[in-house]
Amino acid sequence: MTPSRLLLAVTTLAMALLFTFAVPTATAASTAKTVTPPLDTRKLIKSVDAAAGTIEIENMRTQTSRSYKVDSVTSIKVNNAPGKIADIKVGMQVRDTVDRDDQTLDSISVDKADPAPAGSGSSTRPATGEPKSR
Repeated sequence: MTPSRLLLAVTTLAMALLFTFAVPTATAASTAKTVTPPLDTRKLIKSVDAAAGTIEIENMRTQTSRSYKVDSVTSIKVNNAPGKIADIKVGMQVRDTVDRDDQTLDSISVDKADPAPAGSGSSTRPATGEPKSR
Protein backbone atom coordinates (compact mmCIF):
# COMPACT_ATOMS: atom_id res chain seq x y z
CA MET A 1 0.00 0.00 0.00
CA THR A 2 1.37 3.37 -0.94
CA PRO A 3 1.73 6.11 1.64
CA SER A 4 -0.95 8.25 -0.03
CA ARG A 5 -3.49 5.39 0.08
CA LEU A 6 -2.61 4.67 3.70
CA LEU A 7 -3.12 8.35 4.56
CA LEU A 8 -6.49 8.34 2.72
CA ALA A 9 -7.62 5.20 4.59
CA VAL A 10 -6.62 6.59 8.01
CA THR A 11 -8.28 9.95 7.25
CA THR A 12 -11.50 8.26 6.12
CA LEU A 13 -11.56 6.07 9.23
CA ALA A 14 -10.93 9.10 11.47
CA MET A 15 -13.76 11.07 9.82
CA ALA A 16 -16.17 8.13 10.15
CA LEU A 17 -15.41 7.82 13.88
CA LEU A 18 -15.73 11.56 14.39
CA PHE A 19 -19.22 11.70 12.82
CA THR A 20 -20.33 8.53 14.58
CA PHE A 21 -19.72 10.03 18.03
CA ALA A 22 -20.20 13.76 17.39
CA VAL A 23 -23.57 13.76 15.58
CA PRO A 24 -25.64 11.85 18.21
CA THR A 25 -24.20 14.05 20.99
CA ALA A 26 -25.10 17.24 19.14
CA THR A 27 -28.56 15.89 18.31
CA ALA A 28 -29.25 14.89 21.93
CA ALA A 29 -28.23 18.32 23.19
CA SER A 30 -30.43 20.13 20.70
CA THR A 31 -33.53 18.02 21.50
CA ALA A 32 -33.32 18.36 25.31
CA LYS A 33 -36.72 19.31 26.77
CA THR A 34 -37.22 22.28 29.03
CA VAL A 35 -38.77 21.23 32.32
CA THR A 36 -41.69 23.43 33.39
CA PRO A 37 -42.33 23.50 37.13
CA PRO A 38 -45.81 22.31 38.16
CA LEU A 39 -48.48 24.94 38.65
CA ASP A 40 -49.92 25.56 42.07
CA THR A 41 -53.66 25.53 41.34
CA ARG A 42 -54.82 25.67 44.96
CA LYS A 43 -57.15 28.34 46.35
CA LEU A 44 -56.42 29.22 49.97
CA ILE A 45 -58.21 31.27 52.61
CA LYS A 46 -56.23 34.50 52.92
CA SER A 47 -58.35 36.25 55.56
CA VAL A 48 -61.56 35.76 57.57
CA ASP A 49 -63.63 38.43 59.29
CA ALA A 50 -66.46 36.60 61.05
CA ALA A 51 -67.92 39.80 62.50
CA ALA A 52 -68.19 41.44 59.07
CA GLY A 53 -69.16 38.15 57.39
CA THR A 54 -66.36 38.27 54.79
CA ILE A 55 -63.63 35.94 53.62
CA GLU A 56 -60.81 36.51 51.17
CA ILE A 57 -59.70 33.68 48.86
CA GLU A 58 -56.28 33.68 47.20
CA ASN A 59 -55.72 31.90 43.88
CA MET A 60 -52.15 30.56 44.17
CA ARG A 61 -51.74 30.13 40.40
CA THR A 62 -52.56 33.73 39.51
CA GLN A 63 -51.47 35.22 42.86
CA THR A 64 -54.73 37.18 43.01
CA SER A 65 -57.25 37.51 45.83
CA ARG A 66 -60.98 38.03 45.90
CA SER A 67 -63.27 38.94 48.81
CA TYR A 68 -66.74 37.44 49.32
CA LYS A 69 -69.62 38.04 51.69
CA VAL A 70 -70.86 35.09 53.74
CA ASP A 71 -74.35 35.42 55.22
CA SER A 72 -76.80 33.30 57.23
CA VAL A 73 -77.98 31.53 54.07
CA THR A 74 -74.46 30.51 52.96
CA SER A 75 -73.85 26.76 53.33
CA ILE A 76 -70.45 26.21 54.97
CA LYS A 77 -68.59 22.89 55.18
CA VAL A 78 -65.35 22.61 57.14
CA ASN A 79 -63.47 19.31 56.89
CA ASN A 80 -66.54 17.85 55.14
CA ALA A 81 -68.87 18.66 58.04
CA PRO A 82 -71.33 21.53 58.55
CA GLY A 83 -69.57 24.59 59.93
CA LYS A 84 -69.70 28.32 60.62
CA ILE A 85 -67.62 31.19 59.29
CA ALA A 86 -65.72 31.20 62.61
CA ASP A 87 -64.55 27.64 61.82
CA ILE A 88 -62.79 28.78 58.62
CA LYS A 89 -59.11 29.53 59.33
CA VAL A 90 -56.46 31.37 57.33
CA GLY A 91 -54.45 28.89 55.24
CA MET A 92 -57.27 26.36 54.74
CA GLN A 93 -57.79 25.12 51.20
CA VAL A 94 -61.00 25.98 49.37
CA ARG A 95 -62.38 22.82 47.78
CA ASP A 96 -65.57 24.23 46.29
CA THR A 97 -67.54 27.45 46.11
CA VAL A 98 -70.85 28.43 44.56
CA ASP A 99 -71.42 32.14 43.97
CA ARG A 100 -74.91 33.47 44.63
CA ASP A 101 -73.94 36.67 42.88
CA ASP A 102 -70.67 38.47 42.13
CA GLN A 103 -70.06 39.30 45.80
CA THR A 104 -71.82 36.67 47.95
CA LEU A 105 -71.16 32.94 48.34
CA ASP A 106 -74.07 30.52 48.29
CA SER A 107 -71.80 27.73 49.57
CA ILE A 108 -68.17 27.05 50.45
CA SER A 109 -66.28 23.90 51.38
CA VAL A 110 -62.82 24.12 53.00
CA ASP A 111 -60.36 21.80 54.71
CA LYS A 112 -56.68 21.47 55.58
CA ALA A 113 -54.48 22.65 52.70
CA ASP A 114 -52.60 20.19 50.52
CA PRO A 115 -48.87 20.86 50.27
CA ALA A 116 -47.74 23.04 47.37
CA PRO A 117 -46.56 21.07 44.33
CA ALA A 118 -42.80 20.46 44.48
CA GLY A 119 -40.93 23.04 42.47
CA SER A 120 -43.91 25.40 42.16
CA GLY A 121 -42.34 28.08 44.33
CA SER A 122 -45.48 28.31 46.49
CA SER A 123 -45.81 27.48 50.12
CA THR A 124 -48.68 26.44 52.31
CA ARG A 125 -49.64 28.87 55.04
CA PRO A 126 -50.61 26.85 58.08
CA ALA A 127 -54.13 27.48 59.31
CA THR A 128 -54.42 29.40 62.56
CA GLY A 129 -53.96 27.01 65.45
CA GLU A 130 -51.89 24.51 63.44
CA PRO A 131 -48.19 24.21 64.31
CA LYS A 132 -45.81 25.71 61.77
CA SER A 133 -43.39 23.22 60.23
CA ARG A 134 -39.72 23.89 60.89
